[in-house]
Amino acid sequence: MGLANQGKTPGRTTLLEAVNTLLENIGEQPVDSLDNQQVQDARVAESTILELHKEGQIRGWTWNRESSYPFERDVASGEVVVPANVVHFTVNPYRWDGRFILRGQRVYDTWERKYRIDPEVCPIYADVVWLLSFDDSPEAFNRYTTIRAARVFAARVLGSDSVVRFTAYDEQSALTELVRVEMDQAKPNSLTGGPFSRPMPTYEPSQGLMRGIAGGRVIG
Repeated sequence: MGLANQGKTPGRTTLLEAVNTLLENIGEQPVDSLDNQQVQDARVAESTILELHKEGQIRGWTWNRESSYPFERDVASGEVVVPANVVHFTVNPYRWDGRFILRGQRVYDTWERKYRIDPEVCPIYADVVWLLSFDDSPEAFNRYTTIRAARVFAARVLGSDSVVRFTAYDEQSALTELVRVEMDQAKPNSLTGGPFSRPMPTYEPSQGLMRGIAGGRVIG
């Protein structure tokens, strides 16, 4: 690659570059833009990436998961409306015993059987997983998603992935790197939980151990 091309290459993979990776993987020409896309394969490639990008986030990572996030009720309606990009919502079972659950984008009170939430219980704190855009997600996750999407896309378009560039080994290598980055960021241990649980204070080791066992699983 010449110096001119290197200077134009951004540090992070863009969605356009990911789409072109999928196209090149099946021997198609890259496209210049995703706006008003007229190329059928490019449209399918983009939808495949976004489909798997969403699927991969639902399980929750350190970068799209938050613990005890506060949700306030709307004064006019009395309802607690959760943003559309929340794909997982769980309240503290020891405090609420399953009282509040998410239905659509509204919090439902299973004890009172209503959507209108009593003001004295708000804010409602919940562990959430956010659905982030391609640009807001870590490069390691985008890389893994792109390689995985390239294999899925090739299988859908060509009916086989045996003649394409990326293999199951490439996908597994990208996943291994993603998990390495995740574990490095989470720095899990037996006292403070793991990458998928909120750290507990060290003077409560039993709770930290339980959360670590329940949440510290490796994504496969």
